[in-house]
Amino acid sequence: MIMSLASALRPLVGAVDPGGGWLYQLLTKCGVSPETARTVVDLVVRPVSILLVALLALIAARLGSRVIRRFLERIARQAGGRSGARAEARVATMAGLAANIWRFFVAVIAVAIILGMLGINLTPLLASATIIGATLGFGAQQIVRDYISGFLLTVEDQYSVGDSITVDGVDGVVEEVTLRLTRLRSAGGGIYFVPNGDVRLVTNTSRGWAHAVVDLTLSGAVAADLDHVREVVSAAAHRVAQLPAFADHCTESPHPVQLLEADATTLTLRVMLNTVPSQRDSLTRALREAALVDLSGAALWPGDPTQAAGLTDQ
Repeated sequence: MIMSLASALRPLVGAVDPGGGWLYQLLTKCGVSPETARTVVDLVVRPVSILLVALLALIAARLGSRVIRRFLERIARQAGGRSGARAEARVATMAGLAANIWRFFVAVIAVAIILGMLGINLTPLLASATIIGATLGFGAQQIVRDYISGFLLTVEDQYSVGDSITVDGVDGVVEEVTLRLTRLRSAGGGIYFVPNGDVRLVTNTSRGWAHAVVDLTLSGAVAADLDHVREVVSAAAHRVAQLPAFADHCTESPHPVQLLEADATTLTLRVMLNTVPSQRDSLTRALREAALVDLSGAALWPGDPTQAAGLTDQ
């Protein structure tokens, strides 16, 4: 498409060629004085041609971005094996990166064409740019590392837009991934910009599974009726797992209620449910509330609020 753009605009470049051009020659052959023909080319045709190049470049950039996104969506549908939300996040990340690269190349071609219209010889500029680029490369190793790391992060699919991650002690949701940096939105609303070259250890909490864990510290007096306590807590866990808000994410039955520790005055039971990471906290709260309500209804939860402080979640 870039080559097609350059080919389509080549007649315009010739028309505003400072050395002459077909339009200049046409005007002079029609009896227009050389000064007037030059003025028409410089003040009318040249600005219009530059605006037309910029407009076509903008259209090519936008259309190319749409084509890239549709292409990636088709590949994602054909690949399969991923959830819809996960595939959508992956496509959004890859489309953003590919669109940035496409817009960069379109901008380079458009600038080159405009410089040619202005009569600037690009050969010395390209030679100088090569030398300057090699010189700056030694001083811009961090930037080069950021771009390479961004490319590898995307290819390896370490995280995508919408994932909750932890990078260098910073927690947030990925809002944008470019070749140079990753933008995170923290729970408090703050935005963090993390250069991709500084990403060394990433914790992604939006993939796979997670445990919703609730530990219940009960009075040691219930030890004589421990089987009944387990039945009550297990029934509460099964009921929570079947709630509409969690049924689609709890793919396994609740784990058996475990006795973690016991002494002369208290004992601690643990109940767990498997879920997706994004539902872990809400499921933990619902599981804790259901266990408390059922234990209280069965007169198994201590009535003293100071004893109820033994409830913890992990």
